[in-house]
Amino acid sequence: MSSQRNEGGIVRIKELAMHVKHKVNLLGVVLEFSIPRKSQGTDYVCVLKIVDDSQQSPELLVNIFTSSIDQLPRVLSPRDLILLKNVMIKKHQAELSAVFYKDSSSFALFDGNSGSNLLPYQSSPQRFEITEAEERRINVLRQWCVGFEFSSGSNDYLLSLKDISEHRYFDLVCKVFHVSYDDSKGLWMLFVWDGTDVPPLSIPGKLEDEEHNPLPLHIESSPLDLETLQNFFPVGTVLRVSTDRSYENFGRYFTATGKWVRIRNMSCQVSSGMWHGLLQSSSKIRLFSDNDNVVWDYMRERISGRHGHMPIWTDPSSQFLTEVDWVNVASVTLMKIATQLQGNVRCCCIVRVVSIHPFQAEHYSSPNGSSEYTMKLTLEDPTARIHALLCGKEWVKFFGGSPPPDVLTKKIKMLLGMPEHEDGNDDTVRNPPWIKCYLHLKESDGGRNRVYYIRWTKLVTD
Repeated sequence: MSSQRNEGGIVRIKELAMHVKHKVNLLGVVLEFSIPRKSQGTDYVCVLKIVDDSQQSPELLVNIFTSSIDQLPRVLSPRDLILLKNVMIKKHQAELSAVFYKDSSSFALFDGNSGSNLLPYQSSPQRFEITEAEERRINVLRQWCVGFEFSSGSNDYLLSLKDISEHRYFDLVCKVFHVSYDDSKGLWMLFVWDGTDVPPLSIPGKLEDEEHNPLPLHIESSPLDLETLQNFFPVGTVLRVSTDRSYENFGRYFTATGKWVRIRNMSCQVSSGMWHGLLQSSSKIRLFSDNDNVVWDYMRERISGRHGHMPIWTDPSSQFLTEVDWVNVASVTLMKIATQLQGNVRCCCIVRVVSIHPFQAEHYSSPNGSSEYTMKLTLEDPTARIHALLCGKEWVKFFGGSPPPDVLTKKIKMLLGMPEHEDGNDDTVRNPPWIKCYLHLKESDGGRNRVYYIRWTKLVTD
């Protein structure tokens, strides 16, 4: 084994093949990390991927074991540096890795920005002293980072939200808008966005269940407050991603809220007709800065795209099941209406009707006339679900008068995407079509109570 080390006694990553089964000091740029969690034994573990100016591919895997979760490194920003001392170099097949041992290794994390001070923002509990030679090496690596375009990772498993499917493991480049703990589920949840719209789903279940067990409006057990929702973009799906139960302290140690990341090795499932992301115990996080090319590409695709606030699954020339009174009005998303609009306003939307209550046509045959009819519709687009009311004269306008029960039943089924031979008492699957409608928002109690009404819209079945 060669004993040669470069400045500060630090071994370059490219030279590690000469140091297998020996302990060395390393300095690298942290590109990727796992969330601290309990190992299968008594230790806590996290995994890093680092590079330096000698080697960017393959990235070096660093396994870090400590006796306390608080002693694991918590990387705060893209391109931050880690100084590792007394780590063991191992080789499995052709792949090199480094192992940090709790009893003999130590680390220090530094801001990766050129010109920052040389004080670590986190270090091992063991006494950690940095030599002048190590300080020089830190400055060299910081300066190298300024002009280097780091890899965003392999594209082999990379998907956009518009391309997801159930039970498939994939990587996602996204912005993490929010992280919170769901007390009812006993899990942490991330709210992530990549600018695209998740695929529309079929809706399972019986319509008769809507009275006592209605479709939920969101995956989380309790709705987020308005202030949090106003930080979300009004276009594109904000996917809810639940953590694995091994991440009991996830929110305390997750440092990427508000940042662009690549989540590696996640999956999705469907719950109540909504997409629900799942973080695995083996998932990892790669941080990006807002100026990285990959971030600009994602922002440009949606913000400057031709769809605007329309779902990407529709087209300006699409034929809808409905007609509206004003045709040359740009549509807005349900998230836009729910979080950014105030007062008594009207908006044009493109949505799907995923549920209706009451759904039985016989309910709308009151001897007192249509002025008493009130139908509650659950509407969704890629950004949100809401309840909206269709009442009185607007109900009559929507359904083209007061049709007999058999005709009204047929129209309701068309609206819900139900097969004609099914009824609401059957456990069936609905595939609602997209419709264009106007929503009228009415607020009361200083904006705390918001009610949405469907108006100025007519169902066209011919």
